[in-house]
Amino acid sequence: MEISITKVNGKSINLELDDSSDTINLKIHGLTCKLVLRLGPKLDSDSDSEPGPTMRIFVSTLGGKTFDLNVEETDNTEIVKNKIRGLDGPPVDQQILIFKGIKLLSRRTLASYGIKSGSDLLMMSQLCGC
Repeated sequence: MEISITKVNGKSINLELDDSSDTINLKIHGLTCKLVLRLGPKLDSDSDSEPGPTMRIFVSTLGGKTFDLNVEETDNTEIVKNKIRGLDGPPVDQQILIFKGIKLLSRRTLASYGIKSGSDLLMMSQLCGC
């Protein structure tokens, strides 16, 4: 069996797969994304829940508060902002996350910025124009 994956930039990847495999795991790593495909029957070990945390990061505010978060390297910045909100942080749309002097974009993954376990991020609050 052959599958073709077309990336956003228009480049295609063709993969030849063994039809007899019961379960096939494909991991495609890109600069800003990771796609995991599972083809075949669902296994008992599979679950519908999110995978467990793989790394721990720290997000500090200018006011001195620090959020201790368990995240995946494939989480995007929007997911991190939602986790901060869930820990009594400011609304997602008011959060600005910074890593090594770079403002993080919501749709990019932590891995795309080189964020690893133990990394420290800075959070600033965006003031509304009220």
